[in-house]
Amino acid sequence: MNREKNREENRGMEKRRRGLPGIILAAFAAATVTYIVLLNVEKNALSAYQKADCWMLTQTLERGTEITADNMDTLFCQTQVDVRHIPQDAVTSPEALLGSQAAITIPQGSMATLAMFTQSGRYRAALEKPVIAGCRAEDLYQLVSGTLRSGDRIHIYTVDEELGETYLIWDNVMVYQVFDSAGNQIPPQDTLSAAARINVLLEEGNAELFYSELYRGSLRVVKLWE
Repeated sequence: MNREKNREENRGMEKRRRGLPGIILAAFAAATVTYIVLLNVEKNALSAYQKADCWMLTQTLERGTEITADNMDTLFCQTQVDVRHIPQDAVTSPEALLGSQAAITIPQGSMATLAMFTQSGRYRAALEKPVIAGCRAEDLYQLVSGTLRSGDRIHIYTVDEELGETYLIWDNVMVYQVFDSAGNQIPPQDTLSAAARINVLLEEGNAELFYSELYRGSLRVVKLWE
């Protein structure tokens, strides 16, 4: 009887030994699946809080303040924020703003974006004797639906109606300021307000021709595609 009992015990132990590799493999597979799941959870959590560099204003910037090599380092500081909070036109380097001006008053702590600045300062520096020439938007035929904004570049043409010919008289002209019908300046980021009056930067010697052609009603404007 004892021998029979021993045989039964030995057979049970043998079955358990044969099943042990399968149990180990199953446990390993379960551990692998758990690890992959946890890894994906961690990856998703990290991507949800991914950060990137951006540039913030260290002080309030008054409209018209020009960005120069002397003040650039004191006006901006680099910080990291959630990538979901960084707009597409965020400034990636203050050097890109050198020669530009604040198009609006920018509060301290604001994230710097390209729409906040106009390149009129750099353009003005390239003119020998710059002057501001202004006109009503309605006096410039085909004024791209009143969508011109400060910092835009335009080509100005004149039309000879007798010959039926159009001539380019000024290319790459800078729009300096834009105003609505109430006389309020329209900021560059405003894409809805219609321009009622615009100011452009020209060389001093071109102002007389500009106004004479404007009086004849022959000026046409084309906005450069950005």
